[in-house]
Amino acid sequence: MILSDLIWAGLAGLTGGIIMTVSEYPFWKKWGMEGVSEWQVNWVMMTWFNSKWKSRQQPILSWTIASHIFHGVLVGIALRLVLPVVIIVLPVTKISTILDAVVLAVALWFFITYSGRKRFEVPGKIRITNRGLLVGLLSGIIFGIVLGLLLSVFPDSYASLP
Repeated sequence: MILSDLIWAGLAGLTGGIIMTVSEYPFWKKWGMEGVSEWQVNWVMMTWFNSKWKSRQQPILSWTIASHIFHGVLVGIALRLVLPVVIIVLPVTKISTILDAVVLAVALWFFITYSGRKRFEVPGKIRITNRGLLVGLLSGIIFGIVLGLLLSVFPDSYASLP
C-alpha cells in the first residue's frame, strides 16, 4: 500500500462526507439540529474538547459540519486500511467495495449514534430523536455508496487486495 492509496481514500471520504452533509442539510433546515443525529453527536464531541463551551450554547454550525466532513475523511482512510484484513478473514467481503462501505457506514451509525445515543444525550443535554436517527441512517447509506464507488474506481488501490 502506498501513500497515494491513503490520499485517494481520504479524498473519497471527503467527497462522501460532503455529499452526506448536503443530503442532510434540508432536514436540518426543516427540523433544526434534532433533524440530524450526527450533527448533534458532533456538537457534543466538540463540547468535550473545549470545556469553555456550554452544551446549551447554540451549536456553531460551521464547526459541526467541518467535524462531520472530517470524520468522513477518517472513515475513508480507515476503510482502506482495514479492508485488506477483512478480506483475508472473510473472503466473501470482496464481492463489492460499495457493499463493504455501506456496511461500514451502517455499522458506525448503529454503534456510535444509535446504540451510544445516551452517551451523547446526557452530557450534551440534548435529545436524539428517532427522526434524526433515520436521517442519519439514510445519509450514512448515501455516504457508503459514494465512498464505495470512489474507492472502487481507483484501479491500483483495490486490484492489489488479496
